Amino acid sequence: MPETDPATVERSDWLAALGARAAEDVPHGGPPPPSPPTAAELADRTRLLAVPDVDRAAVLATFPDPARTPRRWQALLRCHRTLFADADADASPPTAADWPDAPPELGAYGRYFYVHLYLLALPYALREAARRGVPDDVLRATFADLGAKLTSYRAAYGTGGLDRQTWLVRHFRGTLHRLGRLQFERTAHRAATHGDTAATGGPADGAPVLAVHIPGDGPLSPDLCDASFRAARPFHARHFPGEPYAYATCHSWLLDEQLAARLRGDANILAFQRRFHLHGDRPVCDDDVLEFVFRTPPRATADGLAVLDTLPRTSTLQRVLTAHLREGHHWRLGHGWLPLP
Repeated sequence: MPETDPATVERSDWLAALGARAAEDVPHGGPPPPSPPTAAELADRTRLLAVPDVDRAAVLATFPDPARTPRRWQALLRCHRTLFADADADASPPTAADWPDAPPELGAYGRYFYVHLYLLALPYALREAARRGVPDDVLRATFADLGAKLTSYRAAYGTGGLDRQTWLVRHFRGTLHRLGRLQFERTAHRAATHGDTAATGGPADGAPVLAVHIPGDGPLSPDLCDASFRAARPFHARHFPGEPYAYATCHSWLLDEQLAARLRGDANILAFQRRFHLHGDRPVCDDDVLEFVFRTPPRATADGLAVLDTLPRTSTLQRVLTAHLREGHHWRLGHGWLPLP
């Protein structure tokens, strides 16, 4: 069982602030407040969300009860309303300021709070997906990202929890789906943020695009990527018929052109990179690289490069990435677009 007293969590300033933020300007719309799930329902939901075995017991043991932990339950309901109040593809998700991490002294009750939110949110997300006819295999692959983020958290911190609460909004609003190897997010191209691409044949400012995300759970082989890109356009035409998508975009360190000087020419990463027309500014993203490849905590280089001494160098990619940083260079975020097949 968790070591923190639930009453301490109920009295916490974090919970009070979270509830106040959620109540100040909650948009209209969205589903009615959900009822408390039964133990059996919660257990089923943890399986669909791929909650790892090592986390499952603590996740279930710390789930709020409306009678015993009313303030936590009410905070969940407010966050649930915010989550679904505006599920438009162009709507901004809650920010870290809206949904801040819990302070460490709240223990597992705080670290799993947003897991509880998504367990509560799952039935409505599934109903909306069913209304659009999204296949079960796509939903399982999409929602399993929550379990992947729990695994990454444990690797980074040595304990259970979730700190990617705002990222997962996309999955539950139905704006992101995993199609084979890649994830595709329904969004719009923003020239002010990512650069003007219309002059070179790319998407115009404000045009609907599918932003490509790369889960870190397997090889990035050309065959798997081909299958994902081929599936993207017909999937969205079938399930989101009012949204014509002609382009995919990607914003990732995998599009850093410096990788070409460090990797073999036939590397999967370079094959992926060559699919895209690269453009725009290239901001530094060292911490993103370390987090994706080594599962370090966010902002791992904030206090310098001492963290590099703790990282494994067993694969070619690991050695390449750390050597580049040790030599005083930086990895950079690349931007690219491609026409969808």
